[in-house]
Amino acid sequence: MDRNWWSRLVLVVSVALGCMWFLVPTYYSFFKLDRADRNNVKKLEAILPGWAPPAKFRLSLGLDLQGGIHLVMRVDTDTALNKRSERRGSQIANYVKDKKLGEVTLTTNPELREVTLVAKDPGTMDAIEKDVLATFEDFTKVKRDGASLTLQLVDTQISNFKQEAVEQAMLVIRKRIDKWGVSEVDVRKLGSDSIQISLPGAQDPEQAKDLIGTTAQLEFRMVDDQSTFVSDHYKAEPPSPESGITLGSYAGYPVLEGPDRDALLAYVKGKEPEGKQVLLECVEQEGKKEKCKSYRTYLVERTVPLTGESLVDAYASRSQQSDDPEVNVTFDAQGAREFGDLTEKNVGHRMAIVLDDLVHSAPNIIEKIPNGNCRITLGRSVGKTRDQRMEEALTLALVLKAGALPAPVTVGEVRRVEASLGDDLIRRGALAALVGLGLVVLFMALYYRVSGMVADVALVLNAALILAGLSLFSATLTLPGIAGFVLTLGIAVDANVLINERVREELASGKSARTAVDQGYDRAFWTIFDAHVTTFIAGGVLFFTGTGPVRGFATSLVIGIVASLFTSIVVTRLITTWLVHGRNSESVSV
Repeated sequence: MDRNWWSRLVLVVSVALGCMWFLVPTYYSFFKLDRADRNNVKKLEAILPGWAPPAKFRLSLGLDLQGGIHLVMRVDTDTALNKRSERRGSQIANYVKDKKLGEVTLTTNPELREVTLVAKDPGTMDAIEKDVLATFEDFTKVKRDGASLTLQLVDTQISNFKQEAVEQAMLVIRKRIDKWGVSEVDVRKLGSDSIQISLPGAQDPEQAKDLIGTTAQLEFRMVDDQSTFVSDHYKAEPPSPESGITLGSYAGYPVLEGPDRDALLAYVKGKEPEGKQVLLECVEQEGKKEKCKSYRTYLVERTVPLTGESLVDAYASRSQQSDDPEVNVTFDAQGAREFGDLTEKNVGHRMAIVLDDLVHSAPNIIEKIPNGNCRITLGRSVGKTRDQRMEEALTLALVLKAGALPAPVTVGEVRRVEASLGDDLIRRGALAALVGLGLVVLFMALYYRVSGMVADVALVLNAALILAGLSLFSATLTLPGIAGFVLTLGIAVDANVLINERVREELASGKSARTAVDQGYDRAFWTIFDAHVTTFIAGGVLFFTGTGPVRGFATSLVIGIVASLFTSIVVTRLITTWLVHGRNSESVSV
């Protein structure tokens, strides 16, 4: 056998062993843990062998396969818009007063999203109208009647605000569920004003309602970046190696970092200096905004000088000077005074922005901010593009505004998907896959004899590769995903049929066994490759444009296409070449 054959052998063996290795957490999750503990990553991690991959690489089941809780939350955007129009009316009146444009009285009509300004001196109304319309671009003039000016929120602002209110609610819900520890959660927008939430494996609907339905608490807490508590505690009481807690540095001061939120909090609980508290920041995985790679500590003051109740608005933009992303924040009159006092006393120190006891940002206070309007600048980060930094700014703006939700959120529907339904779906889906696989294996062995059995070996490896691929990418297997799994097995068989028929044609034309095998694979390659590429593209389109079950189907399909191409072109050719070339065979059993 030539060197290329041995190289391919090493590749195939390595892939097969790697596949088996990645399926170890899935095996332990399904066969070594009770059903109730299947989603408990900590328990799975505890029973996994030391050589096994982390528990996060287990294959997870969707709501349709394992049961759980399904909720629909409704966002009352109309009430939010009414309050916003009232608040903006007050801002306009205060603006006229601060600019000394004249003295006005304000009336509002929240139902119509209208505000009416009446000038004490009709002669000042021209200047007021010109300045207000130029400054408050989210309003348009409805009518002008002497000293009276009526303004109304523009339709585009109404549409944008409704969408933004739903996105803020989704952000808060995601953070709350992550804090609860439910894995493989699906949170998505439903219609124009609702949010659909799937909690696989969860069993208590009332607990889910209590967790998700309450309003998030936004706080501004001062960071103690001068304390040596973190480093002193780490040296005095080193954490166990199993905890994964390490001592490092971030933004110039010592921090602890670890993969387990609870373990990190337990390590410092009760050890903080008097009047201080340790809070955590989520260090997100690259490309996965809602996944925490690890958690980082902040030592903050226990007292809360300012909450999100005083925050009026927050939006992301780009600095006119540096073009860096920044978040512009506005407080109401009372909040402006409190924020001015807070920043004056803490110039040069960091202020943590905390939502539900999780730090989302800790900007440095450069100077006193007396007017209630501040900018949080996101400097240039190593390895992050401008678009990625702008996305961080947009997320931070949503976090700030989500402290006191601008729109009430109520539970519209909550139901428990019974475990028996999940078991039934698993049995039927697994039975369909096994029956289909068995029939295909039997047909290939009977019709193509030894070459058919070679294809069967590749087919079994193909199935294992799909499952390992789903585990590797932390995908969730759903019932449509099983359908995609079965479909890709059929595609893999089709590729082997093309190869075997091509080899038969070469043999029928009088060529030797070696030549027939080599040319059969070479001439079938581009046909197989083209078919797989077009299916791969279709699967990619379904993945990026579809939602829920469609994406589950597309995930299995895309992974299966790659596995099919590998097994049909590389694996079967490796075995067939050994059977013919390695054994100097004069015939091919096909």
